[in-house]
Amino acid sequence: MKKVLLGFSGGVDSFFSAFLLKEKGFKVDLVFFKLLSEANLEKPKKAAELLNLPLTIIDLRKEFKELVIDYFVSYYKEGLTPNPCAVCNREVKLKFLYRLKEELSYDFIATGHYARALYDERLKRVVIKRGKDPKKEQSYFLSLVEAKVIQSLILPLGEFTKEEVVKRARELGYPFKGESQDICFIPDGEYSEFLRKFITPKPGDFKLRNGTVLGKHKGIIYYTIGQRRGLGIPYKHPLYVVELRPKENEIILGSKEEVKKDSFCLWKVNWQVFPKELKGREIEAQVRYRSSPVKVEELRYFNSCIYCVKLAAKVEAPTPGQVCAFYSGDLLLGGGEITRKEPTDDREHSINRLDSCSSSG
Repeated sequence: MKKVLLGFSGGVDSFFSAFLLKEKGFKVDLVFFKLLSEANLEKPKKAAELLNLPLTIIDLRKEFKELVIDYFVSYYKEGLTPNPCAVCNREVKLKFLYRLKEELSYDFIATGHYARALYDERLKRVVIKRGKDPKKEQSYFLSLVEAKVIQSLILPLGEFTKEEVVKRARELGYPFKGESQDICFIPDGEYSEFLRKFITPKPGDFKLRNGTVLGKHKGIIYYTIGQRRGLGIPYKHPLYVVELRPKENEIILGSKEEVKKDSFCLWKVNWQVFPKELKGREIEAQVRYRSSPVKVEELRYFNSCIYCVKLAAKVEAPTPGQVCAFYSGDLLLGGGEITRKEPTDDREHSINRLDSCSSSG
């Protein structure tokens, strides 16, 4: 009997994932990672009891603070917009699941993400593809996960919609209601209030690119690229945040067209499938979780491990700090972090040499 280690929150997705794995004949062991001091342990314990499966609780509060919360705060200090869920999957949840699998000689690891992990006959390995449910599809958040981890990964929910999962879980007696929060350590969604525990907001100038001062902002932590609401600046046309300048403590405003871009750079790029393996197939880029993918016209790689992307059409607010995921159809290729950095040299290489750059950038 094959053994699988399932990352288990006790929520409806991990609950039904456990049921499906058990139904398929796996020996399933559940692991709850305690990431926060206020974590509710009763929910995973009761859900595990209902499934009649063993549950192990592992305290990762220290690692989660250092690798996710500290990263989140430091990025806002630098005027960047972080993606803590994608980073948590890479640095904490899937990394530690994989480490436990290796240490304890399990065959597989599993999570309740809405994506598919399938063996590709042509590539001769496991790859990630988009999930069935377009409203819930979560492959984007797995784009930074190392390829070696993907080879051991099972994603039981990839062929299901959220509605199907909730319905089936209820039929099995799952008792809990409510959805998990987008960012678990900010349960009320008030980013600025959370950040104020670590950063003292400093008012500064709203400016146009030509240097014209339009007014005062409350502090850079309250704003992100593409933001329109809450600026409080009357002008002849609607204004949007087009650039954050933390060193100068300035926020540059402009038109909606100035927010849109068809070219930007990435670093810390992680490839699960290298573009050279696609044999000329079209590549698309997705710059936010809910944005539509756009065809990549040009992808250039430089010695400094910076990747420069040229798209076939402009996309709204590709934001430094956010993740850009690459796809070919529904196949996830990988992803990287949008950066303000530029290549430090002009030694450009063909994408046939992309694999010479490590995922750590």
